Amino acid sequence: MAKGSGFSFSLDGLEAMVQGLDSLVDDIDRRLEETLTRLALKAIHDAKRLAPLDEGDLEAALVVGEVKQMIGMTYIDFGTSPEVDHYAVAQHEGFRVTSKGTLVVFEPGEKTLSKGPYNSEMPGKKFLERALKMNEKQIIEELSKILEG
Repeated sequence: MAKGSGFSFSLDGLEAMVQGLDSLVDDIDRRLEETLTRLALKAIHDAKRLAPLDEGDLEAALVVGEVKQMIGMTYIDFGTSPEVDHYAVAQHEGFRVTSKGTLVVFEPGEKTLSKGPYNSEMPGKKFLERALKMNEKQIIEELSKILEG
């Protein structure tokens, strides 16, 4: 090609566009964090209402962690604190196996039954799973609205 004969163009405002996109991403991240935290707190509240109450203080052990990001994924951990995981799993599943291999099935005790129903559900096993199911529609709706602005 001869010197001076070529094609060129320029884009004005590219930096402003990049700043605008960065601001949009920051806003989405903030709304996602707020929404995940609020939804997790609601699910834990419902799980506490459904948790058995007969021996340990399972309700107090139900916690919500911090929102985390890893490899393009944003998530929040919630459930029981690690020191009570073994007890919480047994209570959630409604049974335990003794060291001799005997299966012990839990039945709701007097204190658990005295809590009464919550959202037409009685407290007892599968308390966290049932709390998530109670909130499933709201979780899907609210997370899908984040991108709408």
